[in-house]
Amino acid sequence: MSRIRSARTGPAPGLAPAPSRRRHPRGQSVVEFALILPVFLLLLLITVDFGRLFFTTIQLTNAAREGANYAATNPTDTVNIEARVLAEANAQAQRGQGAITVATACANSFGTTIGCSAATLGTAASGNTIRVSAHESFSFLTLFMNGFFGGSLPVESSASAVVLGYAPSTGSNPGSCSAPVASFVMIISDKKVTVNPSASTPNSGICNISGYNWDWGDGSNDVGNATGAVHTYASNVNYTITLTVTNQGGAGTNIQIAYLGGGGPVVCAKPVAKFDYSQGSGLNSKKFSFFDKSTVVDQVNCPITSWLWDFGDTANNDNLGNATNAIHTYGTSNSHTVTLTVTNAGGTATYSHSQ
Repeated sequence: MSRIRSARTGPAPGLAPAPSRRRHPRGQSVVEFALILPVFLLLLLITVDFGRLFFTTIQLTNAAREGANYAATNPTDTVNIEARVLAEANAQAQRGQGAITVATACANSFGTTIGCSAATLGTAASGNTIRVSAHESFSFLTLFMNGFFGGSLPVESSASAVVLGYAPSTGSNPGSCSAPVASFVMIISDKKVTVNPSASTPNSGICNISGYNWDWGDGSNDVGNATGAVHTYASNVNYTITLTVTNQGGAGTNIQIAYLGGGGPVVCAKPVAKFDYSQGSGLNSKKFSFFDKSTVVDQVNCPITSWLWDFGDTANNDNLGNATNAIHTYGTSNSHTVTLTVTNAGGTATYSHSQ
């Protein structure tokens, strides 16, 4: 009986094993990383670009707000409005920003466009506004994004503010409103001062105060409202705070000292009221110029803060004015008694003269 020999499963005698054909896993990872890296870098650069765009938008918004804050009391001063916008923008500049252009536009309380030169004139209603717009072009670092937006992306932001500091009309009748009277109280806590101007008048009706402007005496200013404001100082020294309130009839101011450095309030003596006047050319001229000559003992700590003129026109008592000096033209009558009332922290004094 023949025997069947089993076939060998291994290599023939004297032959080496065949080499393996499997791909090395480390080499495969290197290839995959080389393919992914450019995509990852592109996405990273696009993310950085949009981050720069985001901060540019914030910067432009802050710049427009800074311009509107200044424009509220200086609506026709386009040079300094633009300077305020650019100063704020330069402080936070981002790479890729183009030149900033600034535009202003004014409107009345009904939203109708008006000239900014007329925005502070006395009218029958307050509410005139000014809008400051800032515009620039933004360039992306990523060529793909820059090409997608045509080389640059226009970025614009704007801010609006109520126009303050109403001046009387130039006609014979300045309107139905007299200038407001400013008043405020303050609470001092270390370097923080809290002020409340709610005692200022008028605080209701058509002649209601439309603006509250604070000069803190340390080089900073704020636009506030009837509910008050809070300001924190850098040093414990004495500061002079000035409140200016406005309506369509004019403006009124109140000045007080915040004694952060101690010493307490100065006891003020009330002023001595006095004025001179001159008549226009010709003996029969009805135009008179009045010049305040009032005095105070302490001009630094106790200055006069309010001047009130009564020109003796019983039929036109809206001709009262809160100004240091005044000009007034009378009607057909020949005799009038003019009274000046001045006020400081020490009290009120009056002086009258007939002519």
